[in-house]
Amino acid sequence: MSDIEYWKECLETEAEECGLEMTSEQVDSMAAGVSSWHENYGMSFPQPPASDRISVIEGEWQAKVARLEGELETYQRDAETAVKEALGRHHGDMVRIGKNGEVRLIDGRSDRIQ
Repeated sequence: MSDIEYWKECLETEAEECGLEMTSEQVDSMAAGVSSWHENYGMSFPQPPASDRISVIEGEWQAKVARLEGELETYQRDAETAVKEALGRHHGDMVRIGKNGEVRLIDGRSDRIQ
C-alpha cells in the first residue's frame, strides 16, 4: 500500500463515518494534499530524536543508582557506628557488617562477633 492509498482509505473511512459524500477525484486530491502535509508535519511540530530521550532516561537511572548507593553507604556506616557503641568499642575501631548481619571486628586481625 502506498502512502497515497493509505490517505485515500483514511479519508474515505472518515467521510463515510460523518456522512460526507466525496467524488473519487476529491478523495484523490485530498489524499495527495494530506500526504504532502504529513511530510511537513515534523517541521511544524518538531520531535526530539529518540536518542535525546534515551539520554535523559539513562541520566535519570544513573542519578537514582548513585543516590541509592549513597543511602546504602550512609546506612552501613550508621549501623557500624551503632554496633561499635553497643559493643563499647572506641570510635577508631573498625567494625564491618557483612551479609546476613555478620559482624566483624577488625583490629589487626579479624574476629567474627557472635
